[in-house]
Amino acid sequence: MSRDFPDWIDPDKAAAAGREFSGTVPLARLTRLDGMIADPGDAEIEFRIVFGHDEQRQVRAEVSVSGRVPLRCQRTLKVFEHPIESRSVVGIVPDDRAADSLPEDYEPLLCPDNKVELVRLIGEEVLLGLPLVPIDPASSKVGEEAPTSDTYRPFAELADELRKNRDKDK
Repeated sequence: MSRDFPDWIDPDKAAAAGREFSGTVPLARLTRLDGMIADPGDAEIEFRIVFGHDEQRQVRAEVSVSGRVPLRCQRTLKVFEHPIESRSVVGIVPDDRAADSLPEDYEPLLCPDNKVELVRLIGEEVLLGLPLVPIDPASSKVGEEAPTSDTYRPFAELADELRKNRDKDK
């Protein structure tokens, strides 16, 4: 695990200094994902968070995560590794009113006490990258059988008889 980042930061100071934090964090440490992912074991997620201000002097954080997350396939109930590659721009605001004024492409993060937990930002970004229903792409649909080349056509004989009768009448 890379620990070159603090647990908590002041987003205003980090944005003013243009701070950047990157490294890896164990999935087990992302408590927001409890119950949504399979046993994380010793899996880690890579992250990069860059703080700054936008044109309106709004504190923002560009958050990106990448890695593989263990999920339970809802089709087979087996655990599979789901790749995560997610990026978002987070607007850090003190209240709901300020969140309403954020640009549409910003994800709001309420921060009334002016302290941001970096692990929380990482967990939220991983959560945004998870599928609604995890399904292993290598699995097949339940009850799906291979198509057979010998197709039974119950009315084929009837069609032949009708053609024969039509040909006789002519």
